[in-house]
Amino acid sequence: MKSTQLYSPIIKGKLNDLKAIDRLPEVTRSKIKPLIEILPLPKKENSDIEKHLNKFVNYVEKYAQGGDMFIDLYGLKPKMKTPDGLDATLKGFRLLKERGISLTPTYGFERDEELWDSLSDVVKYFDNGFCFRIDIDDLDDLADSTMGQVIDRSSQLGLKPKDVDLLIDLRDLTDHDLDELKERVIDFLLLIPQGMKYRSIILAGSSALKTVTNIPKDGFAHILRKELHLWIYLQRDIPESLSLIYGDYGVIHPDFVEMTGPNKNMNAKVRYTHQGRITYFRGHGLLRPVTDYEQYHELADNVRNSSGFMGGNFSNGDQYVENVANYIESTGSPGTSARETMSSAAVCWVTA
Repeated sequence: MKSTQLYSPIIKGKLNDLKAIDRLPEVTRSKIKPLIEILPLPKKENSDIEKHLNKFVNYVEKYAQGGDMFIDLYGLKPKMKTPDGLDATLKGFRLLKERGISLTPTYGFERDEELWDSLSDVVKYFDNGFCFRIDIDDLDDLADSTMGQVIDRSSQLGLKPKDVDLLIDLRDLTDHDLDELKERVIDFLLLIPQGMKYRSIILAGSSALKTVTNIPKDGFAHILRKELHLWIYLQRDIPESLSLIYGDYGVIHPDFVEMTGPNKNMNAKVRYTHQGRITYFRGHGLLRPVTDYEQYHELADNVRNSSGFMGGNFSNGDQYVENVANYIESTGSPGTSARETMSSAAVCWVTA
């Protein structure tokens, strides 16, 4: 399925996040080309990279094939090997191909320089172009070198610009100034040779909090979505020949690491993305001093009564919030609330 790409969220390859993609209406999914990245190998699975890869591939196969997508095996360490001696990144792409999954392979600089020759085979067997993931550290003084690498590696992979995507990943924007970020991005974009038109250029980043410790218990806080405001500002200043697609991490911090066991100090929270901000509704302890999942009903009611709530008919996520607030549906779990909030955020962006 070919998509009309309006939005490219970066999605962590965990169960509920991929279920959020699966639950999107078809008309919305057709306009989204997410980048799905594998999570780092949990410490408890150090001896079983095969299990980690297969779990990721199973999730992608079951929940993410409703439309076009990028795949980046970003969480795998450079030169990591599977038990049969194969490079883990190449093995991951091979497993995805064996399942018949259509995708655009994605890779970044400053990883494993020796892998690029082998990636040409990956590009050939997926036959859906290639995406260069450009990190914030690849800009500024390294911008000229980065653009040169994009051109050289494209040639090495046998690709024309029309088959190449550039994803500029600014990652955590919390401590960055918007004007300074705008200059960095524009300086890089102006290095694109005149007449060279890439298939897509995506700008992504995240203002999501890594923790909610600074939000009062049973309180809320609004966080400015710097990535959205930056994208809007850039529309006024980039050349008309460039079309910049919006991307973000949904409501997840870029450095999210999946817990390997229950967090006894976990607080209930709902993150709701709307317009130019993320609103965090924080509850209190889920597991102590007593188990209290019922508080999600009150949190859902707080979301429903907030000024940014889009209404139950807007998306699956908004309907879920309303149903939980009305005690029609169970409270689920922290993963469920994240899944439904992400679903709502995606619909909100595409229909805005």
